[in-house]
Amino acid sequence: MSPDLRADAPLDDTDAHVLREIREIHSRTDPMPSDLTDRIKFELTLAALHAEVAELQQLTLAGVRDDDRFTPAESVTFASSTMSLMVTVGPAGEGVPPDTVRIDGWVTGAAAAVELRVGTTSLLAEVDETGRFVLDGVPHGSARFVLRPADPDERPVITPTVEI
Repeated sequence: MSPDLRADAPLDDTDAHVLREIREIHSRTDPMPSDLTDRIKFELTLAALHAEVAELQQLTLAGVRDDDRFTPAESVTFASSTMSLMVTVGPAGEGVPPDTVRIDGWVTGAAAAVELRVGTTSLLAEVDETGRFVLDGVPHGSARFVLRPADPDERPVITPTVEI
């Protein structure tokens, strides 16, 4: 009996084998980004918040890209129509967990607080009268900032994800 080669024929064991091989090739040569799920969640959260998204203005990197990860940022600047944010990443202070960093930041605009989301961790810092804030003991990973305005009627500003 000859195999049914019609396009609308039911899948058989040969089809399943070919599909497994194709999946394995794509997994090896073009794997799904490790942070894809986090990026999808961010987009869904953004839609729910109706927040404004800041644009990346300047990024200063240390070192080079290795494997599928970007080298952590040393300084980065974001801007939106209502606020701008500049942060620098440096060594953590005394008494904080090892393998963490300190973030010094400056905000222009009417931000009252800055939230930093790294994975499932959320850190909050109040912005002083000069626009300055500090977050110490920040874990490494994909991070985004949420600038919370002083006026609760104004929309928050969310940055794109950067590697800390």
